[in-house]
Amino acid sequence: MSETRHSAAGAAAGFDYQFDRGLYWLAQSPAGAVVGIETDDDVAVRSPGESLFEQDKHSNQDDAKPFGDRSKNLWNTLAIWIDAIESKQVTIETTRFLMVSNKALPDCIFKQIGKAETESEITACIAALEKVRKDPPEHITSLVNRVMCSKSRAALCALLAKVDSVDASDATVGAELRQKTIDYLQLPDWCSSTADSILDELRGWLHKVVLALWEENRPGWVQRNHFVNQLHAIIDRRKRQICRERAENLIPLTDDIVGQEKGRPFVKQLYLVTDDDAIVETSIRDYIRCSIEKMRLSSEGNVTDADWEAFQQALQSRWERIRSRVIRMRGGIAEQDVGFEIFTETTEDHREKLAGTDTEQVYLTSGTYHRLADLLSVGWHPRYEDLMKELLRMP
Repeated sequence: MSETRHSAAGAAAGFDYQFDRGLYWLAQSPAGAVVGIETDDDVAVRSPGESLFEQDKHSNQDDAKPFGDRSKNLWNTLAIWIDAIESKQVTIETTRFLMVSNKALPDCIFKQIGKAETESEITACIAALEKVRKDPPEHITSLVNRVMCSKSRAALCALLAKVDSVDASDATVGAELRQKTIDYLQLPDWCSSTADSILDELRGWLHKVVLALWEENRPGWVQRNHFVNQLHAIIDRRKRQICRERAENLIPLTDDIVGQEKGRPFVKQLYLVTDDDAIVETSIRDYIRCSIEKMRLSSEGNVTDADWEAFQQALQSRWERIRSRVIRMRGGIAEQDVGFEIFTETTEDHREKLAGTDTEQVYLTSGTYHRLADLLSVGWHPRYEDLMKELLRMP
């Protein structure tokens, strides 16, 4: 690979790394926060009462030390932040600063700064910086002089107290960073197996949103609330896929199981309007499959009791409209035929929505109608209530 191509690959990886870090902060920031890519800093977070400036340094080279003692990255980062403090672009009391490397670094000033909290630790950091100042490489001389100039000493001391530093040993990259980000999402158990693909979708969304902002010459700030909305949309889409009922062939039924249900009230209702045993058997199978799926979907937590109640109420309201219309329009013909038309128009080829999601299998709708018919909440024959009272009183 040529040096040019290698450099391009490194730049692209560094660019993508900022989105990984931005996603990490979106996942954990509080409501009302905004996260920026290439705004105040490589990655920045503005949340109520606090801001974060993050410098990210990514390298594909095995022996790289992105924030080494004599690296441009270290000194340029400190210079940028001191400029921001002195120009009042940031309020030091409410701002955090973070240096992030995708490489595991040895003991160095970078790590020393990240641990500095007390006055003596800050003094030790300045002493380490002063050692570099005595003989700096030419490519960082101007940056070293800027950071260590006497007029900026107060800003430097204040900055060092507010800087944290993390490297690959702190899970800043790769699978470990992904897992930390996923943990902050607090996904429900049922979709934990697809956590990686959910994170990929969120990352793609973030990339799309930021690029769209840049194309409009707007800064790449993303609202955490919008991120949460997108997360919920992704989860809801998966839930809709999971809560769908199984195909008929995945719920095999033996003749014995079907035979056990032939004495049920809904079967007696069917025989009030038809003598076709095939229609009755198909209806029994729909009833059984519906009962099995109702139990499965409820036990797995994908469909709530309120969802089922709404589903049944919608079906009952639909039956009432069909029944009223058919009885009115079919006056003068045999009641059995009127009832058969009510039955077929109600149960054939209709798939009611469940929990806001389209259903695919007719048996879930028709089987629920038979469950309602079993309770005498719906019926097919125009005089089904009176006729069923007589049938159910019979020994």
